[in-house]
Amino acid sequence: MSYVLPLRPNSSSLHSNWVQLDYACNSALVQTQTGSSETLIYVVFGTDFIAGLRVDRRTWIFLPNSAVTQVRFDQLGARNLPPVRQVSDDGRTYLQGLGAMRFKVWMNGRTEPLPAANAQVIGRWVALKRAAPVSQIGGSSGGQQLERLVSFDSIAVIEIADVDNSTELAVVSGNFGKTQTERF
Repeated sequence: MSYVLPLRPNSSSLHSNWVQLDYACNSALVQTQTGSSETLIYVVFGTDFIAGLRVDRRTWIFLPNSAVTQVRFDQLGARNLPPVRQVSDDGRTYLQGLGAMRFKVWMNGRTEPLPAANAQVIGRWVALKRAAPVSQIGGSSGGQQLERLVSFDSIAVIEIADVDNSTELAVVSGNFGKTQTERF
């Protein structure tokens, strides 16, 4: 069984469960404005985006509705894949919930992505940061420099290249005398 849904611009999208998918739907074939298509698994779609893991490259991508023309939900043969999930979040809220990330961003009308950078969603902007030169590390910049702000509305595709799951831990007692980084 498969379903085809035309995605609507955010201004006319419904903010409730507007489609009931068969529980067996575990993939999405996404047609983009550029004419390309992506087959996604571990699919999440919200009020103004669809995201998932590319089956051919095993990278997580995020597509705003403005970059998508059609989505077909389907069932792949692998029964152990989770079903398609619908969330009530908008894209910016969803990305903020993922925490610290490394993005590759393709802007509308461009064929090459911006250089991969650590990213943070701030309001209607995506702040891309690059590592500071070694001479500046430890200064007030915290080891990062703002490289550019990208308007969320100008983004065609975001590929999440790496999720940074390390945390700076300051130890005030015990054998540690300075801040150390620990990987979880």
